[in-house]
Order: sequence, then C-alpha cells, then structure tokens
Amino acid sequence: MSDKESEIALSDQPSGTGRPSGRPSLEQPASAFGLLVMKVAFLCSPFGTSLRGSEATEAIPNLSRVSKSVISTFILLVLFSIPAFAEKPLLSTSLPIPSEIPHSIKVALMVDVPSVSIYIEGPYMVKISETAASVFESKPLQATVLADEQGIKMNDQLYPTDRMTLTVPSGSIQVGRKRYARQIQIIKKSGNKLLVVNQIDLEEYLKGVLPLEVHPDWSAEFLKAHAVISRTFALFKTLEKKDLDYALVDTAQSQVYGGSLFHKESTDHAVDLTRGEVLTSDGKLFPSYFHAACGGRTAQADQIWPVEPNPVLKGVVCNFCKGTKYWRWSLKMPLQKIEEIMHEKDYPAKNLSNIQFTARDRSGRATRVILKYKLSIVVIRADDFRAWIGYDLFKSLKAGVTVENGLASFVGYGWGHGIGFCQWGAKAQAEAGKNYREILSFYFPGSELKKF
Repeated sequence: MSDKESEIALSDQPSGTGRPSGRPSLEQPASAFGLLVMKVAFLCSPFGTSLRGSEATEAIPNLSRVSKSVISTFILLVLFSIPAFAEKPLLSTSLPIPSEIPHSIKVALMVDVPSVSIYIEGPYMVKISETAASVFESKPLQATVLADEQGIKMNDQLYPTDRMTLTVPSGSIQVGRKRYARQIQIIKKSGNKLLVVNQIDLEEYLKGVLPLEVHPDWSAEFLKAHAVISRTFALFKTLEKKDLDYALVDTAQSQVYGGSLFHKESTDHAVDLTRGEVLTSDGKLFPSYFHAACGGRTAQADQIWPVEPNPVLKGVVCNFCKGTKYWRWSLKMPLQKIEEIMHEKDYPAKNLSNIQFTARDRSGRATRVILKYKLSIVVIRADDFRAWIGYDLFKSLKAGVTVENGLASFVGYGWGHGIGFCQWGAKAQAEAGKNYREILSFYFPGSELKKF
C-alpha cells in the first residue's frame, strides 16, 4: 500500500480475511436474517424510541432498560458472527466446457415492461409457440405490443400465447429506439408485464458490446484483449443460465450492449481477429470480470463477492492505471442525505453522526461499513453501501472517509469492483508494447487462451 493509500485506510489496515459482497451482476440483498436480527436488536435497545418513536418501547414493554441493553449487545454480537452469505451457496467461478459450444446467446433488453414498440422494415417471420410453425410476413411491421390477460396483443390482434418470436433473415428489428439483429423474443410474465430478449450470435453480440465498454480508438492489442474477456464472460453466463429465459442484460450489470447501431470498425476487427478465443483455467471456463481502474491492486473475487475461490481471480498488483483518469476520486455528501438513503433501504435509525470503513481485503477495499448514530450502530456490507449511494458517485470500495460538521468527505482510488481486468491498466500495458496474450496472462494469472 502506498503512502497516499495508507491515508485512506483509517484505523483498519487491509487484512484480507473478510468475505465481502457482490457486484451488480451478482448482487444479493443484505441477509434477510441479518436484517431481522439487526432490527430486533434496535427494538430491544434502550434507544429504540430513536428509531420508530413510541413503537419501539411499546413493542417490548416488560423489559427494563438494562435488560434491553444486554439483549441488544448479545444480538449484535450474534449478528457479527453470522457468515455473510449463509443463506445462499457461493456462486460458481468455474464451469466445465460442454462438447457443443453455444453459438448464440440471450440478452434481456427490457424486463417487466407494460408494452414495447417494434418496427421491422423488411420481411420477417413470426412464431407464436414452441410447437407452431413460423409464419412468413412480407410487409413491414410497426406495432405496439402489450401483455393481455389472454395472451400477447400486437396492435389490435390478440395472440393466445405467452411467448412470441420475431425473426428477420437479414437487416434488423427496432425495439424502442435501438436496432437488433436476428431474433427478438417477447415473453409474457406475471402481472401482465413483458420480457424482451434478443437471441443473437455470440460474435455479433460482442460487436455491439465493445464500442460501449471501451474507447474504439484505443490500441489494437487492448481491443483484442477486451474482446476475449467479453466473449469469455458472455459464454460463461450463457452456460451458467442455460435453462433461463436470458443469460445477460444489456446494461453494466452484465455488459453494456447497444445492438447493431453501435458497431465500429476497430472493435469489429478486434472481435474478428480473436474469433472463438476464450480464457480457461484448469480446462474450465471462468467469469472474466473487468472494471475501469483498480487503483493499484486488483481484488480477490471471493473476498469481494459471494463466489467460490478461484486462483485465476486472486488479484494482482497493478500500478499501470496510476495517474490515469480514474486513479483517484472524491465525493462530499451530507450525513442527512446518507441517512435518508438508509431510511429508503429500511434502516430507520436517526441522527447519523459518523461513518467508518472496516474489514479491508488485501487490495485495501473495505468490506464493511459502520454507521454510527446518536444512540445506535449499524453495520452493513460495503458493497451494499456503495450500491445505495450510487456506483457512479461512490466509485470504489478502496476508499476512506472523514466526517466534519455533518458532511462526509470520501476519498478513494480506482473505479469499479476491482476484480479481474483493469481497463485503464491494460490500456497502459498495450501502449507500452505488451500484446493481448501477455495482458490477459497478467490480469488472470494461470489462465490459458483456447480457441473454439
């Protein structure tokens, strides 16, 4: 840890012993049992009235002030001993490679929407069930699609089905304001909501991802490296969620995907040059995570997210992003605003007075946040805190905080979860002459490049 980094470590030096929480694509809410225990602790405490007014003291009228304190302390101690992810098994970080590799993937474009506008200017085929034959239509289609109690309604026509597929032999399908190649599935979900999914060739999908995840003008070796990790990540998710309606979403929760309107020559070329190449570890696929900037060291995945340990995701020292655009960041936010955010997340304590980051991993990232109120203390997962403040505002967990006059001042390093591929560090390595294979080996030590 550098001198500057030590300034933000507060009183808690990196220990590497915590098991923090997950990223957007892996997000799990804070343990329901943990929340319950914390709330009971608050109600049992002598400061219960500061949380819900008279409700707290009325809830347990027979407990003395002293006995409430004892119970509160005991429950809080129990809470600290609860494994962070006891309710759910750890997510897998390796999958066997099947004998037949899927060449298409399913990307959710819209989830739980009441309607969607569709436009197809050329011939298309429509299929209204898995068993029905496709019907060829030669005229252009401009339609508003709605979920109906009895099926899916396209303009004035009702189709008695929960699933409709539109396929174009060439060209694209416009969904809202974006265009997508090949095929769109419209699926009716509960509550008369729609799920819209683009089923598309993996390589074509990547050409709609790279221009939005990286700068198309960056060096060719960097673009090739990113094409490989984006392909590996997409294929891993496709295998992991093969029985679901979709494997990925079109936002940063998976990878940002813009469809066929966002292709660029440089990124298309990088996809073509690495066609079929993925990263493996011990002969298995792994999720090749990436982020903007690591701030000096990438994180060990299982210390940040509820995932199985994997040596290829153990983290490395990376000073290549030092001095770049997202190396250092700062944020100022009134404690009152943070308290309001906590209220929205069902933490009703009042009079927030201090914040502390604790339980840091080897990379210096906090895994727990302690919120000190006038009469109570709340401990939450650091990744939840970052998500609730906002990923674009609170850029990383490699951060520290000072509080003065009701204002929290945060200073941090890097942007993103910090696991895997550091984009700005990889950019610097490519500019220094490293090829894409060397860059991939650096960020995923022990990995092997395999072509399908």
